[in-house]
Amino acid sequence: MVNKDVDVTASRKVELAIGELASLSVPSCVAVQYLSQALPSRSSGAAMADIIESEPALTAAVLALAQRVGAGPPRQRHAVRLVLDRLDNDALRDSLLSIKVTAGFEIEFAQQPALPSRQDLILHCLATACSASRIAEAAPLDVDPRLAYSAGLLHDLGKLALQDIMPKSLAAIAKEAQATQASLHTVEHKHLGTTHALLGKQLARRWRLPEAITLAIWLHHADPAAVAQRVAEAKTALVVWAADHLARDAGIGQSGSFDPPMSLTQIAEVLGVAPKGLQPIRDELDELVRRKSEALGFDVPHATAKYCDLIQATAADLSHRYTERSAEGRNLHTASSYLDFAQEFLRDVDSNLDAIDIAEGFARRWQRFFQTGTVCLYLAAAARHGAVDAVVVEALGHSFKTVLEVPDDTTLIPPSIAEKYALVEARDHIDWLLGQVATDLDLGRTKLIPLISNGRTVAVMAFELNLPGDAAFFAERFAKAASMAGAVLELAIAGQRLERLSEQLAQIEADQGPTPGPSATGAPSNSVDALAEMAAGVAHELNNPLSVISGRAQLLAQSETDEERQRTLEQIEENARAASSVVDDLMSFAEPSPPRPAKTTIKQILDEALELAGQKTGAEHINAQIDVPRGIGKVLVDSAQIASALANIIANAIESYADTMGPIKITAEPGDEAVTLRISDLGSGMDAETLRKATGPFFSAKPAGRKRGMGLAYAARLIRLNHGSLGIQSQPDQGTTVTVTLPPA
Repeated sequence: MVNKDVDVTASRKVELAIGELASLSVPSCVAVQYLSQALPSRSSGAAMADIIESEPALTAAVLALAQRVGAGPPRQRHAVRLVLDRLDNDALRDSLLSIKVTAGFEIEFAQQPALPSRQDLILHCLATACSASRIAEAAPLDVDPRLAYSAGLLHDLGKLALQDIMPKSLAAIAKEAQATQASLHTVEHKHLGTTHALLGKQLARRWRLPEAITLAIWLHHADPAAVAQRVAEAKTALVVWAADHLARDAGIGQSGSFDPPMSLTQIAEVLGVAPKGLQPIRDELDELVRRKSEALGFDVPHATAKYCDLIQATAADLSHRYTERSAEGRNLHTASSYLDFAQEFLRDVDSNLDAIDIAEGFARRWQRFFQTGTVCLYLAAAARHGAVDAVVVEALGHSFKTVLEVPDDTTLIPPSIAEKYALVEARDHIDWLLGQVATDLDLGRTKLIPLISNGRTVAVMAFELNLPGDAAFFAERFAKAASMAGAVLELAIAGQRLERLSEQLAQIEADQGPTPGPSATGAPSNSVDALAEMAAGVAHELNNPLSVISGRAQLLAQSETDEERQRTLEQIEENARAASSVVDDLMSFAEPSPPRPAKTTIKQILDEALELAGQKTGAEHINAQIDVPRGIGKVLVDSAQIASALANIIANAIESYADTMGPIKITAEPGDEAVTLRISDLGSGMDAETLRKATGPFFSAKPAGRKRGMGLAYAARLIRLNHGSLGIQSQPDQGTTVTVTLPPA
């Protein structure tokens, strides 16, 4: 109930003023201590924790920050050291530097010192905290000692706030309490219509301090036994009440209250412990507080002057950090722009694009990102018969592709950039090029760089630098972009080589005409020998660079922290693996294992073939009608190779239907010179042109990218190696029959 003599308006003004406080102030000597630790050259996490944990204003600021940012488990945000370990250093520094620093209330009351002094009030809070922690350990109340400590340190939060906003009024109230030997709490209510306990609760709620601490601040002057019996959460308030009286009885610091404290016997009775259990706490309290208060620097001489010096040093340090962060920010902005450049380039790279199309996209983006003049890029690694593909991007962004003739006496790749990256002057190396492109290049500003992959130059790019300083500023990014483009272009060039090879293989196969039966010696034709030899040579040539690209992309992806760059590197690795699988198919076709013929039944071979075909197509059940006469003789073949060949034929038959349940008929006929197998379907069939190319490597009637077209080519190759033959009859929409002959045992 508010005192009738109190001006209610004035009382409300006090509450509003308290509510405006963002934090409590600290003495300059304390500020000297934590600012010393804030400087990098003197920083110590343990020392900073000692300071914060011993001063109520700092503890309140840290616990409030922990609640705002969610530092640490919610039920443990009362523990100062625990939340300090989880707070961001920058956020902690910002919070501490925002705390107001006072030169000491004694200065304001030079003729009449403040009562209590800020130092005495802090020492009283510290004594209450130490006492509360020890009581929580000794009393059977199930209160966390760390919670009791924080609640004890902050129990006079409202009193500290009153000293910040109205020090003269608080000093006058304390003097009346001293004169009348009364509790400060009682005199506050008489003059203000409120108390430091209520004001402290208001602040604790505003700063979102843990609820148990808020209750302790509010109720530490209430009837402790009655409150604790009715409110389980108020056990901490009971501990703080006892600790407050114990600290006052020990005479440590000054709280502003002058009513006599409870005796040890009375405190022990309320807590339900023996008085002798409290006596050791009382006896050691002075030493505990002395050790804890050493961190606060109360005995530091000329604290205000030292604080000013530290503020200057801290400001200089923050200014230096700001400058560094600004530079980092500029670098990050540039790096972010470069990442956008890389993502845009790689996003538009498509496996169906020719290398020169990819080169054009890269050159256009290079000009736009680095703000260069004319760009000319030629694919040195793809040069053939004295000609090389090139692209020119003119100053206004217009681009065109062309083919350049390379003179016999010209070194296409300058030796200085043949195997390593370097930025060189273009004037001595591109005379042969300038005469063939209808564009102007200012040779005084034109540079030349290699696009390198796997230690060799894939392409060469000349470009005009608009500003001389760009060369140094962009040096690292020039190199990274060139390396990225080199890897992508090498894959594209390798893909084009594979495509040309597949066309040549298909033509060679087509030129052989109908598949012949076995010769007297069983040897394959010369054209197939040539085909296999060429395929093996090209596969060996491509396999090594693809392995290097895949391996390096994998290593870079594992060490890359940026998610977008990591995905880009993974795409490079994935495409390299895809290209390698094409090479593997080529090697399997060119150099299959020599057959190991053995007498095998047709049924065993067909069973294995059907199982393999199911795995290839993902069909859970194959609708196959098999007719193998009893008593049919065995065949003399490598059963694994023939089963693999037949599986490819059966898989083709399954895929000729819209679903996997279309019927397939397999028959076997005995003969003196060969056993004949026929595999028939009623699927989509083939026209004459498709039928002519059906057994050619890399030929497929499926859409690009879905099938590699090695199934029938591989089947024909294996059957021929086992002295058999393969023939195909087919008509569109009427189905296909594949006839396979195998030598009898």
